[in-house]
Amino acid sequence: MTLPAHRVRAVTVTSILVVIVMLAGLTPALLLAQPVTSNVAPIEETSEVEIDFPRGLIIQADLAWESTGSMAELELLYSVAGNETETLVFVPYEDADPGNSVHADVTIDLQSWFVPAGVAIEYRWRFVEGQEVIAESEPESAMWFDNRWDWQAVESDQVRVHFYDHDDAFVQQILDSAQSTVTELEERYILERSEQLEIWIYPSSKDFQSAQRPNSRDTIAGAAYPDYFLIVAVIPDGNARELRRTIPHEVSHQILFQATDNPFAYPPLWFNEGMATQFQTGGTDGYMEMVVRAHQSGALFEIGSLDVSFPYQPAQATLAYATSWSVVEYIEVTYGDAGIAALIEAFATGMPYDEALLSALGVDSDELDDHWKAWIASPST
Repeated sequence: MTLPAHRVRAVTVTSILVVIVMLAGLTPALLLAQPVTSNVAPIEETSEVEIDFPRGLIIQADLAWESTGSMAELELLYSVAGNETETLVFVPYEDADPGNSVHADVTIDLQSWFVPAGVAIEYRWRFVEGQEVIAESEPESAMWFDNRWDWQAVESDQVRVHFYDHDDAFVQQILDSAQSTVTELEERYILERSEQLEIWIYPSSKDFQSAQRPNSRDTIAGAAYPDYFLIVAVIPDGNARELRRTIPHEVSHQILFQATDNPFAYPPLWFNEGMATQFQTGGTDGYMEMVVRAHQSGALFEIGSLDVSFPYQPAQATLAYATSWSVVEYIEVTYGDAGIAALIEAFATGMPYDEALLSALGVDSDELDDHWKAWIASPST
């Protein structure tokens, strides 16, 4: 049989659904119930994967198992970059006689549900009859990347850089900058060894923009995806200034995410961006003068207003970055590397911000704000 077209849909199960159900007073297992897996037959699979960039992956597979029940539904489950969440796609197929293979042809849509290029997609097949899984394949993996270009790669201990149309010597500088930033962060703040970072470098904004999320702003020159240990950025060949600004900044985000990852909370945005701007070289000229002027005119942000988001307007956004940079600078000057390390450790527990600040620095957010502003106003600053 051929399943009707309207049955082809994708469903992503996330922890958000669990929260919604719990708030409604229901049992999460009722909503998230999975088919029972008992006496599951193995599926023998032969498949071909084609990249249809930027739309997604086309998978054609011949699937064979011991018996094809007339009521069995075929499902494809896939995950991104080792993420535990799987997306479920119902796949139509032509019925087969018992013992014969079934041919499946499906497109995984990675554009509508945007998945950045440069990650591995793991997928598996299963036949489900009623609420019982009756056959299942072993997981397979395919690389999702922007195949319009002839990519090359170089790597160090904890970083791999993918590139095209770049000079080899310049790419080595990118790799060295990324690895040295990882090493410095880990050593200065006594962090556990990070996972390998994947950095994909485009030589032009035009190439980069065409690979980004639909309707992205044209001004975006880079993107970091900490869940995937992925950085995508524009660095024109030979542009050492952009290298020094972009690579340490984005690598800092990645390492800080790994060091503080927990199920409850992220570090405040001012700390995240303040750390990243501290590690970049260039792009922060005039930040302290900007913060001092804003303080003198009464226009300076309170630290707590930058916990979650920055303003959208360019001038205010720049002041937000400068503010965050200066707060981390104050913490570094006052408490040293040990203070930063203690904050990272506290944020990693997921405790509320005030508790984390009290635990690490002995002050709450209001006291930190007061002390930081007094430091800004000091003639010696």
